[in-house]
Amino acid sequence: MTVKKTRTQCTTCHARCGVFVYSEDGKILRIEGDPDNPKSHGVCCSSGMSEREIHNNTEGRVLYPMKRIDWNPDKGERNPQNRGKSEFVRISWDEALGLIADECLRIKDEYGPEAIITGQGTGRTSNHWHCRLNSSLGLEGWSLVPTHVCLMPHMLPNAFTLGVYSPADGDLANSSTIVLWGENPAMERAITRTIFDRQRQGAKLVVIDTRFQDMSKHADVFLQPRPGTDAAIALALMHEIIEHGWYDREWIDAWTYGFDELAERVRDWTPERAAEVAQVDADDIRAIAELLGTNGPVGMKIGLGPGCMHTNAIQNGRAVACLQGLLGWVDQKGGISVPVSFSVMLDDRITLWDDKDPGRPELFTFGGEEHPLYKSFGRSNDPHATFEAIITQEPRPVRAYIAIANDPLLCYENTNLTYEAMTSPNLDMLAVKDFYFSPTAKIADLVLPSSDWAERCTYDEEIDGNMILTFDQAVEAPGECKDDWWFFLHLGKLIKEEDWPWEDEKDMVLWRLREFYGFDLTWDEFQSETVRSTEPGGEAGEVVYEKYKKGLMRPDGRPGFPTPTGRIEFWCDALASFGYDPLPDYVEPLESLVSQPELAEEYPLTVITGHRLYSFFHSAWTNIPAQRKLYPEPFALVHPDDAQAFGVTDGEWITISSPRGKIISKARVTREIKKGVVAVPRPGWRDECPELGLPGYGWNKANGNILVPSTPAEPGYGATAMRSSLCKIESGRGDL
Repeated sequence: MTVKKTRTQCTTCHARCGVFVYSEDGKILRIEGDPDNPKSHGVCCSSGMSEREIHNNTEGRVLYPMKRIDWNPDKGERNPQNRGKSEFVRISWDEALGLIADECLRIKDEYGPEAIITGQGTGRTSNHWHCRLNSSLGLEGWSLVPTHVCLMPHMLPNAFTLGVYSPADGDLANSSTIVLWGENPAMERAITRTIFDRQRQGAKLVVIDTRFQDMSKHADVFLQPRPGTDAAIALALMHEIIEHGWYDREWIDAWTYGFDELAERVRDWTPERAAEVAQVDADDIRAIAELLGTNGPVGMKIGLGPGCMHTNAIQNGRAVACLQGLLGWVDQKGGISVPVSFSVMLDDRITLWDDKDPGRPELFTFGGEEHPLYKSFGRSNDPHATFEAIITQEPRPVRAYIAIANDPLLCYENTNLTYEAMTSPNLDMLAVKDFYFSPTAKIADLVLPSSDWAERCTYDEEIDGNMILTFDQAVEAPGECKDDWWFFLHLGKLIKEEDWPWEDEKDMVLWRLREFYGFDLTWDEFQSETVRSTEPGGEAGEVVYEKYKKGLMRPDGRPGFPTPTGRIEFWCDALASFGYDPLPDYVEPLESLVSQPELAEEYPLTVITGHRLYSFFHSAWTNIPAQRKLYPEPFALVHPDDAQAFGVTDGEWITISSPRGKIISKARVTREIKKGVVAVPRPGWRDECPELGLPGYGWNKANGNILVPSTPAEPGYGATAMRSSLCKIESGRGDL
């Protein structure tokens, strides 16, 4: 047979690199980067290339719908006590979808729609339709996704402050000063080349990170703060910028609100004060401030660490957003990009939310009373409250959990609580859709097979928020693996057929392109162009700047930003209505050496969980040889001084403990990590890799989430201390 060449995009992570997949007789021969892709420029990392193994080697992969043999709800046989003990039997997709639909409709009638939890993980093609399925069920939001820690606590302060409901990343290809704040773009490779190109042209690089990561050695100034103290640094930077007049007064007067109050707030936040809080050098703060204030345009990439995974997440994010607004490079060339298409994922035409106020009193969410900001803008249940409700059935019953691209046991903090909930006899149905038998799938009633990116033709987000790139299915999925869009479409038809008028996934994609961007195309016509712009008035791949001056950002078409005042809001009455200080401020993390000195006597180190590695994405793919061979065993970063103090040597097994539990890892003794901090990577090494003879560690041996508290949490939004809680380390594996 002839070799087939397909242009598509890798969706293993959110970098969305353009690739060519070469296949023959249904097998992938090789994968190459697409040099014409305007984002990745021909780069493709090892994770993307490992799709060849994922597709070709199906040993251990879920290939067909599987049902626990003694789970027969149509006969009244559910036997929850046998989860994880009984065998699975293959069934058809029709039977699987029928079982899920029947159970959902029964539970909805008996207990109400809130008794059904749909859990989504990273998305990666399903963000839009998950919410629509919930609407068909009678739910009005995400149900349960880790948006309390993943990206949203960073995006929300941008929305309140800048009116930009996106990560507000920098236009780094045109920046004179580039700031990487808790972000390591070397993981995306192509943007790293852009940064190096800009440096060769004279741009300056600032890196702020608790780890000395890949880009730190290339920085003009590197700052290594104590975890969770980012707001203090941002306040000090604003102090210096205002003190020295390094801002555009005309911009401030025309486009910002609350400048005088902000200036008063940061008056006492000197570099020395912030340096003491963050454990950094005050002169480094001064050097960064001078670069930001005098060497524009300034572009920033802000990662999850600074503003998402702390109990002070919202105020951290607010301080950084106000810093961006003060500098004035918002929606400017080389500054902070403002994509208008990012919100398409949650447009009412897809979600069927119908512009309802998500914060209205009658809308019930688990944990909504404790975290009102999350109820209003996260539109999701709080995980801690949800899992407690499964266990206790209070304040309302929870009877079903459907996990899509979601392994709850590797996804949420305080994993022991999650396990108790997932194995609770109160769950009438636990259904999991995944690639392999994850720890949660092993204890499920139904396991459904998923197709990966080369095996499907759907997507979940616009690249960089301003362009649509060509993608297509390269190979047929093995067995009966199905795309998540297919699953939502066909289950949705059984739940509420009128909400799901499309014939197939391609029909859904083309409708989305036509509905939101006016691309009235056939599939072949869509494939005929590499890239299309989603910017108003923009050519393919072109960014439209200064949209706020042209009336392209506000719903009413008037100039300005989409905030209540039409300006960037340093003083924010909307946040004040949720009990926050209307100005940015620093709040100490709720579990730290400073806030809990007595607890710190037993747990004297700070643990950060979730830093990313080159191969894996979240907890996936530790069973894939091409990825696992880069990181064969679980490890944790330990500073040499801490290793000496606690009797730990490089390469030996250690036990890391917190008040929630303990895990094992191999110590990697390195100055990469700040003294006093232990860094546990994200994967958890859950799966064995038979080809390399490497074991799996399940959900409870090397999973950093075991260490993380679910309470106390950020008061308004519920973000938890995934990167700022307490731990201790000991030599040896203990009883694990």
